Amino acid sequence: MGLSISLLLMHDASELLMLAVLDHLNANPAKKREFMDFWDDVTKSGHSQPKHRIPMDSLNRIRIAFKHSGTIPNPDEVRRLLPRVQGFFEDTLMDYCGITFGEVSLIDLIPDTEVRALLHGARSKFLDGDKYSAMIDLKVALHTLEGPEGKYLPRISAPDAPSLPVEMQRAGWNAYLNQLHSFLDQVEVVVNALRFGVDPVRYTDFVRSGPTLQWTITGKYTVFSNRTFDSMSVQRFDELVAFLIDYALRISDSYISTPVRRTAGIVASEM
Repeated sequence: MGLSISLLLMHDASELLMLAVLDHLNANPAKKREFMDFWDDVTKSGHSQPKHRIPMDSLNRIRIAFKHSGTIPNPDEVRRLLPRVQGFFEDTLMDYCGITFGEVSLIDLIPDTEVRALLHGARSKFLDGDKYSAMIDLKVALHTLEGPEGKYLPRISAPDAPSLPVEMQRAGWNAYLNQLHSFLDQVEVVVNALRFGVDPVRYTDFVRSGPTLQWTITGKYTVFSNRTFDSMSVQRFDELVAFLIDYALRISDSYISTPVRRTAGIVASEM
């Protein structure tokens, strides 16, 4: 059944690609179109006929038999189709959009150009073996998302722990207030995540997975970590990147533009 589900996903992904390409080519397909109409729709728009018609027709026939007749597909047949479908993606994107399929990434959906560059660079560093620098880049990307230049992300902040007189410390208030502010820090994370539609557990997991960065008012940071991240897998790293992509897209509509004031020839941002 796992392969059967993958068959449906391959078919859905292929149809989404077809619709995106037809839109890119300014084609005018019929409102009630079939999966295999893609080839005629492209040629009618004045372009050469797409490749891989035979394997994609096989994919469509197997999918129809499974979805509408309950015929479980042959596992070997599904496995053989996977590289053929990938070939369809590669050639279709290159032939009609000039895009290399292997370079397509959800990272490109992130509106902030600096964050996009950080994530692309981080993945390259990770694959090259520099996992420590890659993890630092992920934490810098989070900091950039939450404190972008010229914009403000409305997040609540827990109050700082007060400095107590010696008498109150001796009376035990210091330990109590430390526990209280630790709780408030946790509440801050949960509330901020929920208000942007982000899973607080995923947010906390991301923060704890990388090195700790301490930032200065000048925008520089110091790294506090004795971990090398050498044992981190590509799959785990991609999970962290996926969280950042999701987080960036969810908070993108929540930014508030920071007004700029001019005084005595000095331009400054108002918070």
